[in-house]
Amino acid sequence: MRSLIFLFIIFIPEVYALDAVVTVLETPILQERSYDAKVVQYLRKGEIIRIHPSVANDRGMNQYAPPIEKYKEVQGSFRNSIDYKKDPLFRGEEENTFGLEDEFIPVIDRLGNISYVISKHIYVYFNDTRENEQTILTKDPTDYRLEEPLPRNYPLPWVSGLRGQFLLGLTQPNFESYDYPNQVRTKGYSSPVDFNYTLLKQAPGKYEQRLFIGGTFGFRYYSNTYTFYDLRTSEEKGIKLGIGPTISYDAYKGEKNRINLSGTFIVNLFDRLYINQNLGSNIDNREYAGNSLLSKLAIQYHRKSISQDLDFVLGTSLEVGSATIFRAKNAGKNPTWWQSRGDDKFTTRTTFTLGGYAGLQVAY
Repeated sequence: MRSLIFLFIIFIPEVYALDAVVTVLETPILQERSYDAKVVQYLRKGEIIRIHPSVANDRGMNQYAPPIEKYKEVQGSFRNSIDYKKDPLFRGEEENTFGLEDEFIPVIDRLGNISYVISKHIYVYFNDTRENEQTILTKDPTDYRLEEPLPRNYPLPWVSGLRGQFLLGLTQPNFESYDYPNQVRTKGYSSPVDFNYTLLKQAPGKYEQRLFIGGTFGFRYYSNTYTFYDLRTSEEKGIKLGIGPTISYDAYKGEKNRINLSGTFIVNLFDRLYINQNLGSNIDNREYAGNSLLSKLAIQYHRKSISQDLDFVLGTSLEVGSATIFRAKNAGKNPTWWQSRGDDKFTTRTTFTLGGYAGLQVAY
């Protein structure tokens, strides 16, 4: 008789307990059905636990249950029974039956007490088609581990996805000049010196860290000389300062070598032409001002990491400059050297310019 009782005690838990596996990195066993309850134990991912057997109840069997009226009639016949309040069967179905739709499911903790596990953190082995109906969390809310490699300077904050370019280059000469009233004998052109600083940030969206948007600040200086038949000389010095948006895309992205395409639109807020005419001791200087637009398409080669976070950049560009009206800021002295000594102005044509440049890029 004792042997039968012993075997009964051993096999009853195996028959009625339901197995489940922990699917998150770490989940607590709570003393009560509340997220604020005391934690009595922690479970790690992959651990097999036994949960309340009522979770395995087949809800499809409810169709065979007696009507509510019949259930109340049977329940009423037992209300006067001495064992009514002692038997948990009559405390209500909600208190004795659990399912995966519940937030908390009863388990037995290591001290043998009834505690609760969060239902979203486990996967139940039903051994039937109900296993396919369970939803497993795609993002583990308990996984506190950081992805490798760790961010630079961790745990200090570090901004990434930025690029800063410093480029110095030369372009084709600027053949547009002041409309002199006298015939020019000789012309001398120099290649404009071009400096650009561009700051870019990685664009939002799934572009595999190839698309960047930002802005460019540009500075350009050039000097041209002209000689007239009366031996008079004229020197024109041009200065342009502009700013505008830039979009950049890495068309080819290798570990050490990259090909980048970019487009820039510059508004030259400061566009000045300084003219100095000289004949012996006679000197006449005038300043002309205008506002111009510049569109630039560029292709760049990036040699990555020649030093830490430092890239070498080599590129070429095609620019389209807008026609510009220049107006005199001061009066001229000699009436034969200028179109007008007072309110003088002239207009340049649309220009197409090729340029080449080299520089450095800071990328982090």
